[in-house]
Amino acid sequence: MSRRLTFILLAAMLGGSVAYSQSTAALPHFEVASLKLNNSAETGSSNDFGAAYVTFRNYTLRGIVRMAYWVDDEAFQAPAWLNDVRVDITGKVPSESTTFEQRRQMLQALLIERFGLEVHRESKVRQGFALVVAKNGPKIQPVEDAGGHINDQRDGNIKMLRTTIDNFAESLGHKLSRPVVDETRMQGVYNVILTYTPDRGANGKISTDVGPTIFTALEEQLGLKLEPRKVPLEMLVVDHCEKAPTGN
Repeated sequence: MSRRLTFILLAAMLGGSVAYSQSTAALPHFEVASLKLNNSAETGSSNDFGAAYVTFRNYTLRGIVRMAYWVDDEAFQAPAWLNDVRVDITGKVPSESTTFEQRRQMLQALLIERFGLEVHRESKVRQGFALVVAKNGPKIQPVEDAGGHINDQRDGNIKMLRTTIDNFAESLGHKLSRPVVDETRMQGVYNVILTYTPDRGANGKISTDVGPTIFTALEEQLGLKLEPRKVPLEMLVVDHCEKAPTGN
């Protein structure tokens, strides 16, 4: 069972809700940070998590909170006005070797301190899928975990090298806009390459004369299968957030 699913089930056993710490004492912080509202009325936006700085330009507050806590849109519950507030952020990290996780935690601390952000996690059950091994077994084998992790996803193509099946299941959830839980019990890391026909039809109908659907491609190319199932979904809920940040 994946750590993500274990957490969700634990939340359900505790009553469906798990409090998320609002204190920033245990979180890493930017060395220097600037956070300002963007009232330019421009439509474009950008963000950069690399090098010496974390930057957001004309980004919605909703998008920044989702990025900070690394949560999908369907698993995020917040006031609608967060999508109307646009923000510029520049945060200097202590070192260019600061990890992606640490950078996100620094962003969390900034949002808590400047917007008074308060959130909690809870579990809800919704229709989704379980990723299982197909009847004839998997068609991919574990590989050595060396050489870095590559994640290249384009329209109708998924290329994830040296990835866990749990991470692949999460990626499928993004594609299908439904939670996908890993029940394959496949340990280690794998090179996952999948080619399929994206769903572009009205009312969810797919033109199958172009190529296999993602469901068919999974079984034919990887020996895996998606089974419809009600699954627990871990939600991030915004309890409080100010509409304007405190001063720099």
